[in-house]
Amino acid sequence: MNFEGNRTMVKLFDSTFILGSVLVVAALVVAAAAISRDDLPIIGTGVGALLAVAALGVAGCAVAGISQAPALGWTAPTVLLGAALGLAALLVIAAGVLGWSAVLEPIGQFVPGRAKPAPVTTAIFALALLIGAKWVIATLMAAMAR
Repeated sequence: MNFEGNRTMVKLFDSTFILGSVLVVAALVVAAAAISRDDLPIIGTGVGALLAVAALGVAGCAVAGISQAPALGWTAPTVLLGAALGLAALLVIAAGVLGWSAVLEPIGQFVPGRAKPAPVTTAIFALALLIGAKWVIATLMAAMAR
């Protein structure tokens, strides 16, 4: 059985890149809505919104991001940076779910529209920044793969 798979890079505007981008945009829209509103339909508030943003972000990364690693090599600088940002995202998710305000407090001052946001709101904001950063990196990689 061949487990090597297709080792081609995701390219800008191919179906994989577009689907990953749609998932990232959905994550960022949910994050913006969760930060600016008190309650979201179906998702709810707080941890539910954080987990929805996380699920959409992970799905976007799984579709369009991690597929770059076999083509580039697992030790490529952009792959290592993406992995580091992914680990930071996992820490932010854990901090938001478990209420670790000490981890999130330094970021809280940057959350728009809130004087002293709840830890979960700060986690949503930080996670949105990390998802956006990973998407920019993936977009640059896809553009260079032309």
